Amino acid sequence: MHACRFLVDDIPIREFTNKERKRVPYPKTQAMGIHGSLWNADDWATQGGRVKTNWSNAPFVATFQSFEIDACGLSADEIDIDPTVKCGKSGQFWWDKPVVREVNKQRRKQLKWVRDNFLIYDYCGDVARFNSEGLPKECH
Repeated sequence: MHACRFLVDDIPIREFTNKERKRVPYPKTQAMGIHGSLWNADDWATQGGRVKTNWSNAPFVATFQSFEIDACGLSADEIDIDPTVKCGKSGQFWWDKPVVREVNKQRRKQLKWVRDNFLIYDYCGDVARFNSEGLPKECH
C-alpha cells in the first residue's frame, strides 16, 4: 500500500504516505477505522492562539454523508490473511494502474491548493513544539 488519501467532495484534504523505509509505522496489517472529532482549538493548533474559537456557535456538530471507502477491505476474521491473496497480486491493485498515477498528479496539485488555502496548522512545520527531539520521522 502506498498511501491513505482522504477526500472531501472528491478533493484530497490529507494524505498519509507509506514511509516504512524510514522506519515510520504504517497501518497495513491491522484493522483500520475512521474517526471524526471536534477539538478545543488549543494554542498549539491555532497559530499560537491567533485563531479564536467562536463559542457562540456551539454546539458544534460534525456529520458525514455519502461516506465511501474505496479499498480492498478485510473483515476481522481475515486479519491474518495476506491482502494480496484476497485483493489480487501485488502490482495488480487498482491504485497501481497507470491511469491512477496520472490522476494522482492532479490530486497532488489539488492537495497543494487545499494546503495553501485552508491549512491552519501542520505539526510537521511546528519546530517550536518539536525543537528538543526534532520533527517526527514522518515529516521528513
